[in-house]
Amino acid sequence: MLEKLRAAREKMSTIFPLSPDMWKEWTSDEARLISSQEDVAAVCQLFERGLQDYLSIPLWIEYLELKLHHDQDIVESNDEGVTKMRGLYEGALASASLHFLEGTKIWASYRQYELNLLNLKQDLPEELRMKHVNCVRSIFRRQLSVPSCDINTTLRDYIDWESKQGIQIGDDSDDLAGLPANVAASYRKAVQMCALREPLEEKISKEKPKDAELLQNFLSYIALEEETGDPARVQVLYERAVVEFPITHDLWLKYTSYLEKCLKGSPIILSVYTRAIRNCPWSQALWSRRMLAMERSNAGETALAEVFEQALHSGFAFSTPEEYLDLFLTRVDGLRRRLPSKQVDKLSYLGSLRETYKQADEFLSTYFPTFVDRSLKLHSYWARLEYSVANDIVAARGVWEYLIKSSGSMLEAWKGYISMEVSLGNLAEARALYRRCYTRKFEGNGSEVLCEAWLQFEREYGSLEDYDYALLKTTPRLAEVRKLQQMQDAKSLASASRESKEVTNKSAKTITTVLGQKRQDPHDIETIKERKPRKKQKVSTANVGKEPIVHIVSADMEEDKTEDAPAAVARNMDIQVKPESEDKHWYSDQCTAFVSRLAPEVNEDDLYNLFSQCKYLREIRLMRDRKTGVSRRFAYVDFDNEEGLSAALKLNEQKLKGSKIKVLRSDPAVSSKKSVSNSKDQIQEVSLPAREEKNDGMRNSGGEIAQKQSSNYGQSQGRGRGRSIAPLVSHRRGGHVQLSGKTTFAVPRSLARPLGFSRRGQTEEVKSDEPKSNEDFRKMLSKG
Repeated sequence: MLEKLRAAREKMSTIFPLSPDMWKEWTSDEARLISSQEDVAAVCQLFERGLQDYLSIPLWIEYLELKLHHDQDIVESNDEGVTKMRGLYEGALASASLHFLEGTKIWASYRQYELNLLNLKQDLPEELRMKHVNCVRSIFRRQLSVPSCDINTTLRDYIDWESKQGIQIGDDSDDLAGLPANVAASYRKAVQMCALREPLEEKISKEKPKDAELLQNFLSYIALEEETGDPARVQVLYERAVVEFPITHDLWLKYTSYLEKCLKGSPIILSVYTRAIRNCPWSQALWSRRMLAMERSNAGETALAEVFEQALHSGFAFSTPEEYLDLFLTRVDGLRRRLPSKQVDKLSYLGSLRETYKQADEFLSTYFPTFVDRSLKLHSYWARLEYSVANDIVAARGVWEYLIKSSGSMLEAWKGYISMEVSLGNLAEARALYRRCYTRKFEGNGSEVLCEAWLQFEREYGSLEDYDYALLKTTPRLAEVRKLQQMQDAKSLASASRESKEVTNKSAKTITTVLGQKRQDPHDIETIKERKPRKKQKVSTANVGKEPIVHIVSADMEEDKTEDAPAAVARNMDIQVKPESEDKHWYSDQCTAFVSRLAPEVNEDDLYNLFSQCKYLREIRLMRDRKTGVSRRFAYVDFDNEEGLSAALKLNEQKLKGSKIKVLRSDPAVSSKKSVSNSKDQIQEVSLPAREEKNDGMRNSGGEIAQKQSSNYGQSQGRGRGRSIAPLVSHRRGGHVQLSGKTTFAVPRSLARPLGFSRRGQTEEVKSDEPKSNEDFRKMLSKG
């Protein structure tokens, strides 16, 4: 198990830095197994690895204790051992002595070591003995100048020790009497610094939870130390902070930025970057900064290439293409700056540059196929190096041609290509590029911008014939582009108007619901009935070119003599607005596709964008809930002929906003037959009696009224489609009620048939299942 534990710890340490507690456990386990000087060397190496990851006072103390008890030279206290141990203590003081809470442990251990040496060498000559005494005194005085949590205790220990040496320090008027002036001044300054830092130390104590508040307290403490201008104290505080927040990459970025500002060229910076990347390998900024720091320290090309490859495969936190692009550009910058003057090495570096550019392009296109570098940071940089450094204009043009081949609809690519040719004085090539691309379809108003740029180019560089030619080509193109833009604006206005009407209708329904609770005046009811019904408008948009005519059915709108904005725009664009007839529009669904499984967020524009590729598209009807306006997730798409419908059916199982839609032929004949058949059966089953009802002064039979009501109900439920007939009478649990037989007490009063009442309003012969009168009973009894 010991070997398995060692292997697991080794593997973990290569993947991610171990915490100080984990290093302490590992070193303690290995220290208990020491049996030779080789084991001592291995354990010491393990301690040094742990001390490189994080600042840990307990780990330092154990390391020093290991050396004191197991290093042969140090145990024997020979000159070599004393020099070695003092060097270790000085390294510990440089690393951890400024720790406000635990730094005194290092000082105390150092003093104790020197006191032990002094006690062991009592037989030394007075001159050598005083040398050891001065070492102890120096450690005391150095410690008194460092702010710490127990600085007062250190002063008392120092006074006691000096009294044993026969020196009196302090009197009734001044505790520092007898100290050198510089030592006393350093101590007073340290006491003042302690007073400022004690409240902040309380806020970052170990008992505090590791949350955002604790991190902010660390940053406030660091800001205070930065104001003092002591980089060593700031560095120790950053080290304490990264122990608590090792995977907060913003903290590492602040730490490294401070070191680069205050310790330029120091090897500490590279070591901190190495540790930062091990803790936060997903931070692209840390990788790029590390490469720049290595370049400042004159690192070799092999080391830089290795770090770049490690960064490329580290896996950034958000995996955004911009992060990878910045990393590639950092690598390219370094290669360009190191281009030597010698031709042989120059060719080698140019080869590396081209390989890096190709790698960047392949990487981004493979892992981020939808990413578009509109700033042209990569390709414009690449082309510029080809013609400015390599003096190869053909290669530079090849870069732009490759970009245009993959992103020809991006305006920036053509503008960058043309700008390069103009800057090099190749006006004929720039003019040829304008002639190649002015008819292309660009995003947004790109076509208009490019046509105007061509005209401006010919004004500045071309002849009159060149300008006339550009004007001849761009004028119809500009007219076409602007007309398309007007059509899109009209469509947007119509859509906005439709949405505004829907919001208004919803608000009106809400108000009607509230007011409907009050009793209406009969006169008001009659006034409402006399109003004209609302009408629907059907907008027929004649698109430019070969695009089909599409009818977009707008929301219900009341008649108004004033012309609204969409209608005005349509009139200016020669868009034909055809009001419907007074009768409602009925849909035959002869060339209609039924589209289902729609995502909830799909709207009419999404359906139009999908089915506009099919010819002869006429109308799109997305079914919505009447009350809420929410999509019911199915729609009908009408076409002028079978060709358009067949093309639409091929879109079955296509994805639309993440959902696979189902496209089938709408067949109203089958459903209508079923509905009519079902309605007849229901009418025969219910067998409603006749009743009197006033309808425009005419008397209708009960059956006719029932059929009319059933038809109207089906039309309203189907939004005028007439696709189904609702049941005439149904139980509240869904079952049909059969109103036949003798039980009529629970029948609604409007449906119950009076005794002896026929359809023609005349009495008929009483049937056997009808109630008998007294006279009928007399006849029956007399016959009997």
